[in-house]
Amino acid sequence: MSRRLDAWLASCGLGSRSETRILIRKGQVQVNGETTKQLALQVGPDDLIEIAGKPVIPPRSIPLTLLLHKPLGYSCSHDVREQPIIDDLLTQWSGHSLNSVGRLDRDTSGLLVLTDDGQLLHRLIHPKRKVPKRYRMTYRGTLDPRAVEFVAAGLQLPDEDKPCLPARLELQQPGAATMILHEGRYHQVRRMIQALGGEVETLHRDAVGSLRLPADLAPGELREIREDELALLQGLDSPD
Repeated sequence: MSRRLDAWLASCGLGSRSETRILIRKGQVQVNGETTKQLALQVGPDDLIEIAGKPVIPPRSIPLTLLLHKPLGYSCSHDVREQPIIDDLLTQWSGHSLNSVGRLDRDTSGLLVLTDDGQLLHRLIHPKRKVPKRYRMTYRGTLDPRAVEFVAAGLQLPDEDKPCLPARLELQQPGAATMILHEGRYHQVRRMIQALGGEVETLHRDAVGSLRLPADLAPGELREIREDELALLQGLDSPD
């Protein structure tokens, strides 16, 4: 089925209709190798459409969800001034309007879910859902003897009006711990450990809901989610 060029570009997540019309009028859009400024040009699935020589991926009937093993040093921002950014790892899917389920700061590695499925995104980030996310860390310093109790009750951070939601802290060998959160405040794990007397040295997210970071994903690698993994993600249970 054919569609107007401006509407087709908008459906690919390249902006509103008015924004895609600007791209066309500026001569930045090519159809089958020819630059066009025709807003109403009819295009279909067999047409090659490019912006500044870069192919635009047509919209999918099935939503796209990716799993990324975010490496250290990468920002989740889309601002190219903050490079390297995770968009640098998404060139194969650059035509999709992908949103990350939460963010990981530059010094945190681990599982990052990216999707163009609005319903799934809402389900995973809505505060009422309280989706659990598990972090493994190493830290230095000595934590308050009641650290586990304070975290379970809802830790009050010194610069916050409201206490954190109750969370789970598991202390392992000295200087190592896991924490399961049900919210996503700014640098939350680091700030909580600091409030308890320690300082995070390394931080890695290995699970979102029941979905664990796949063992086959090395840092910097990503792939489409499998059906069984999507079912785990939609189940939203806490990791074991």
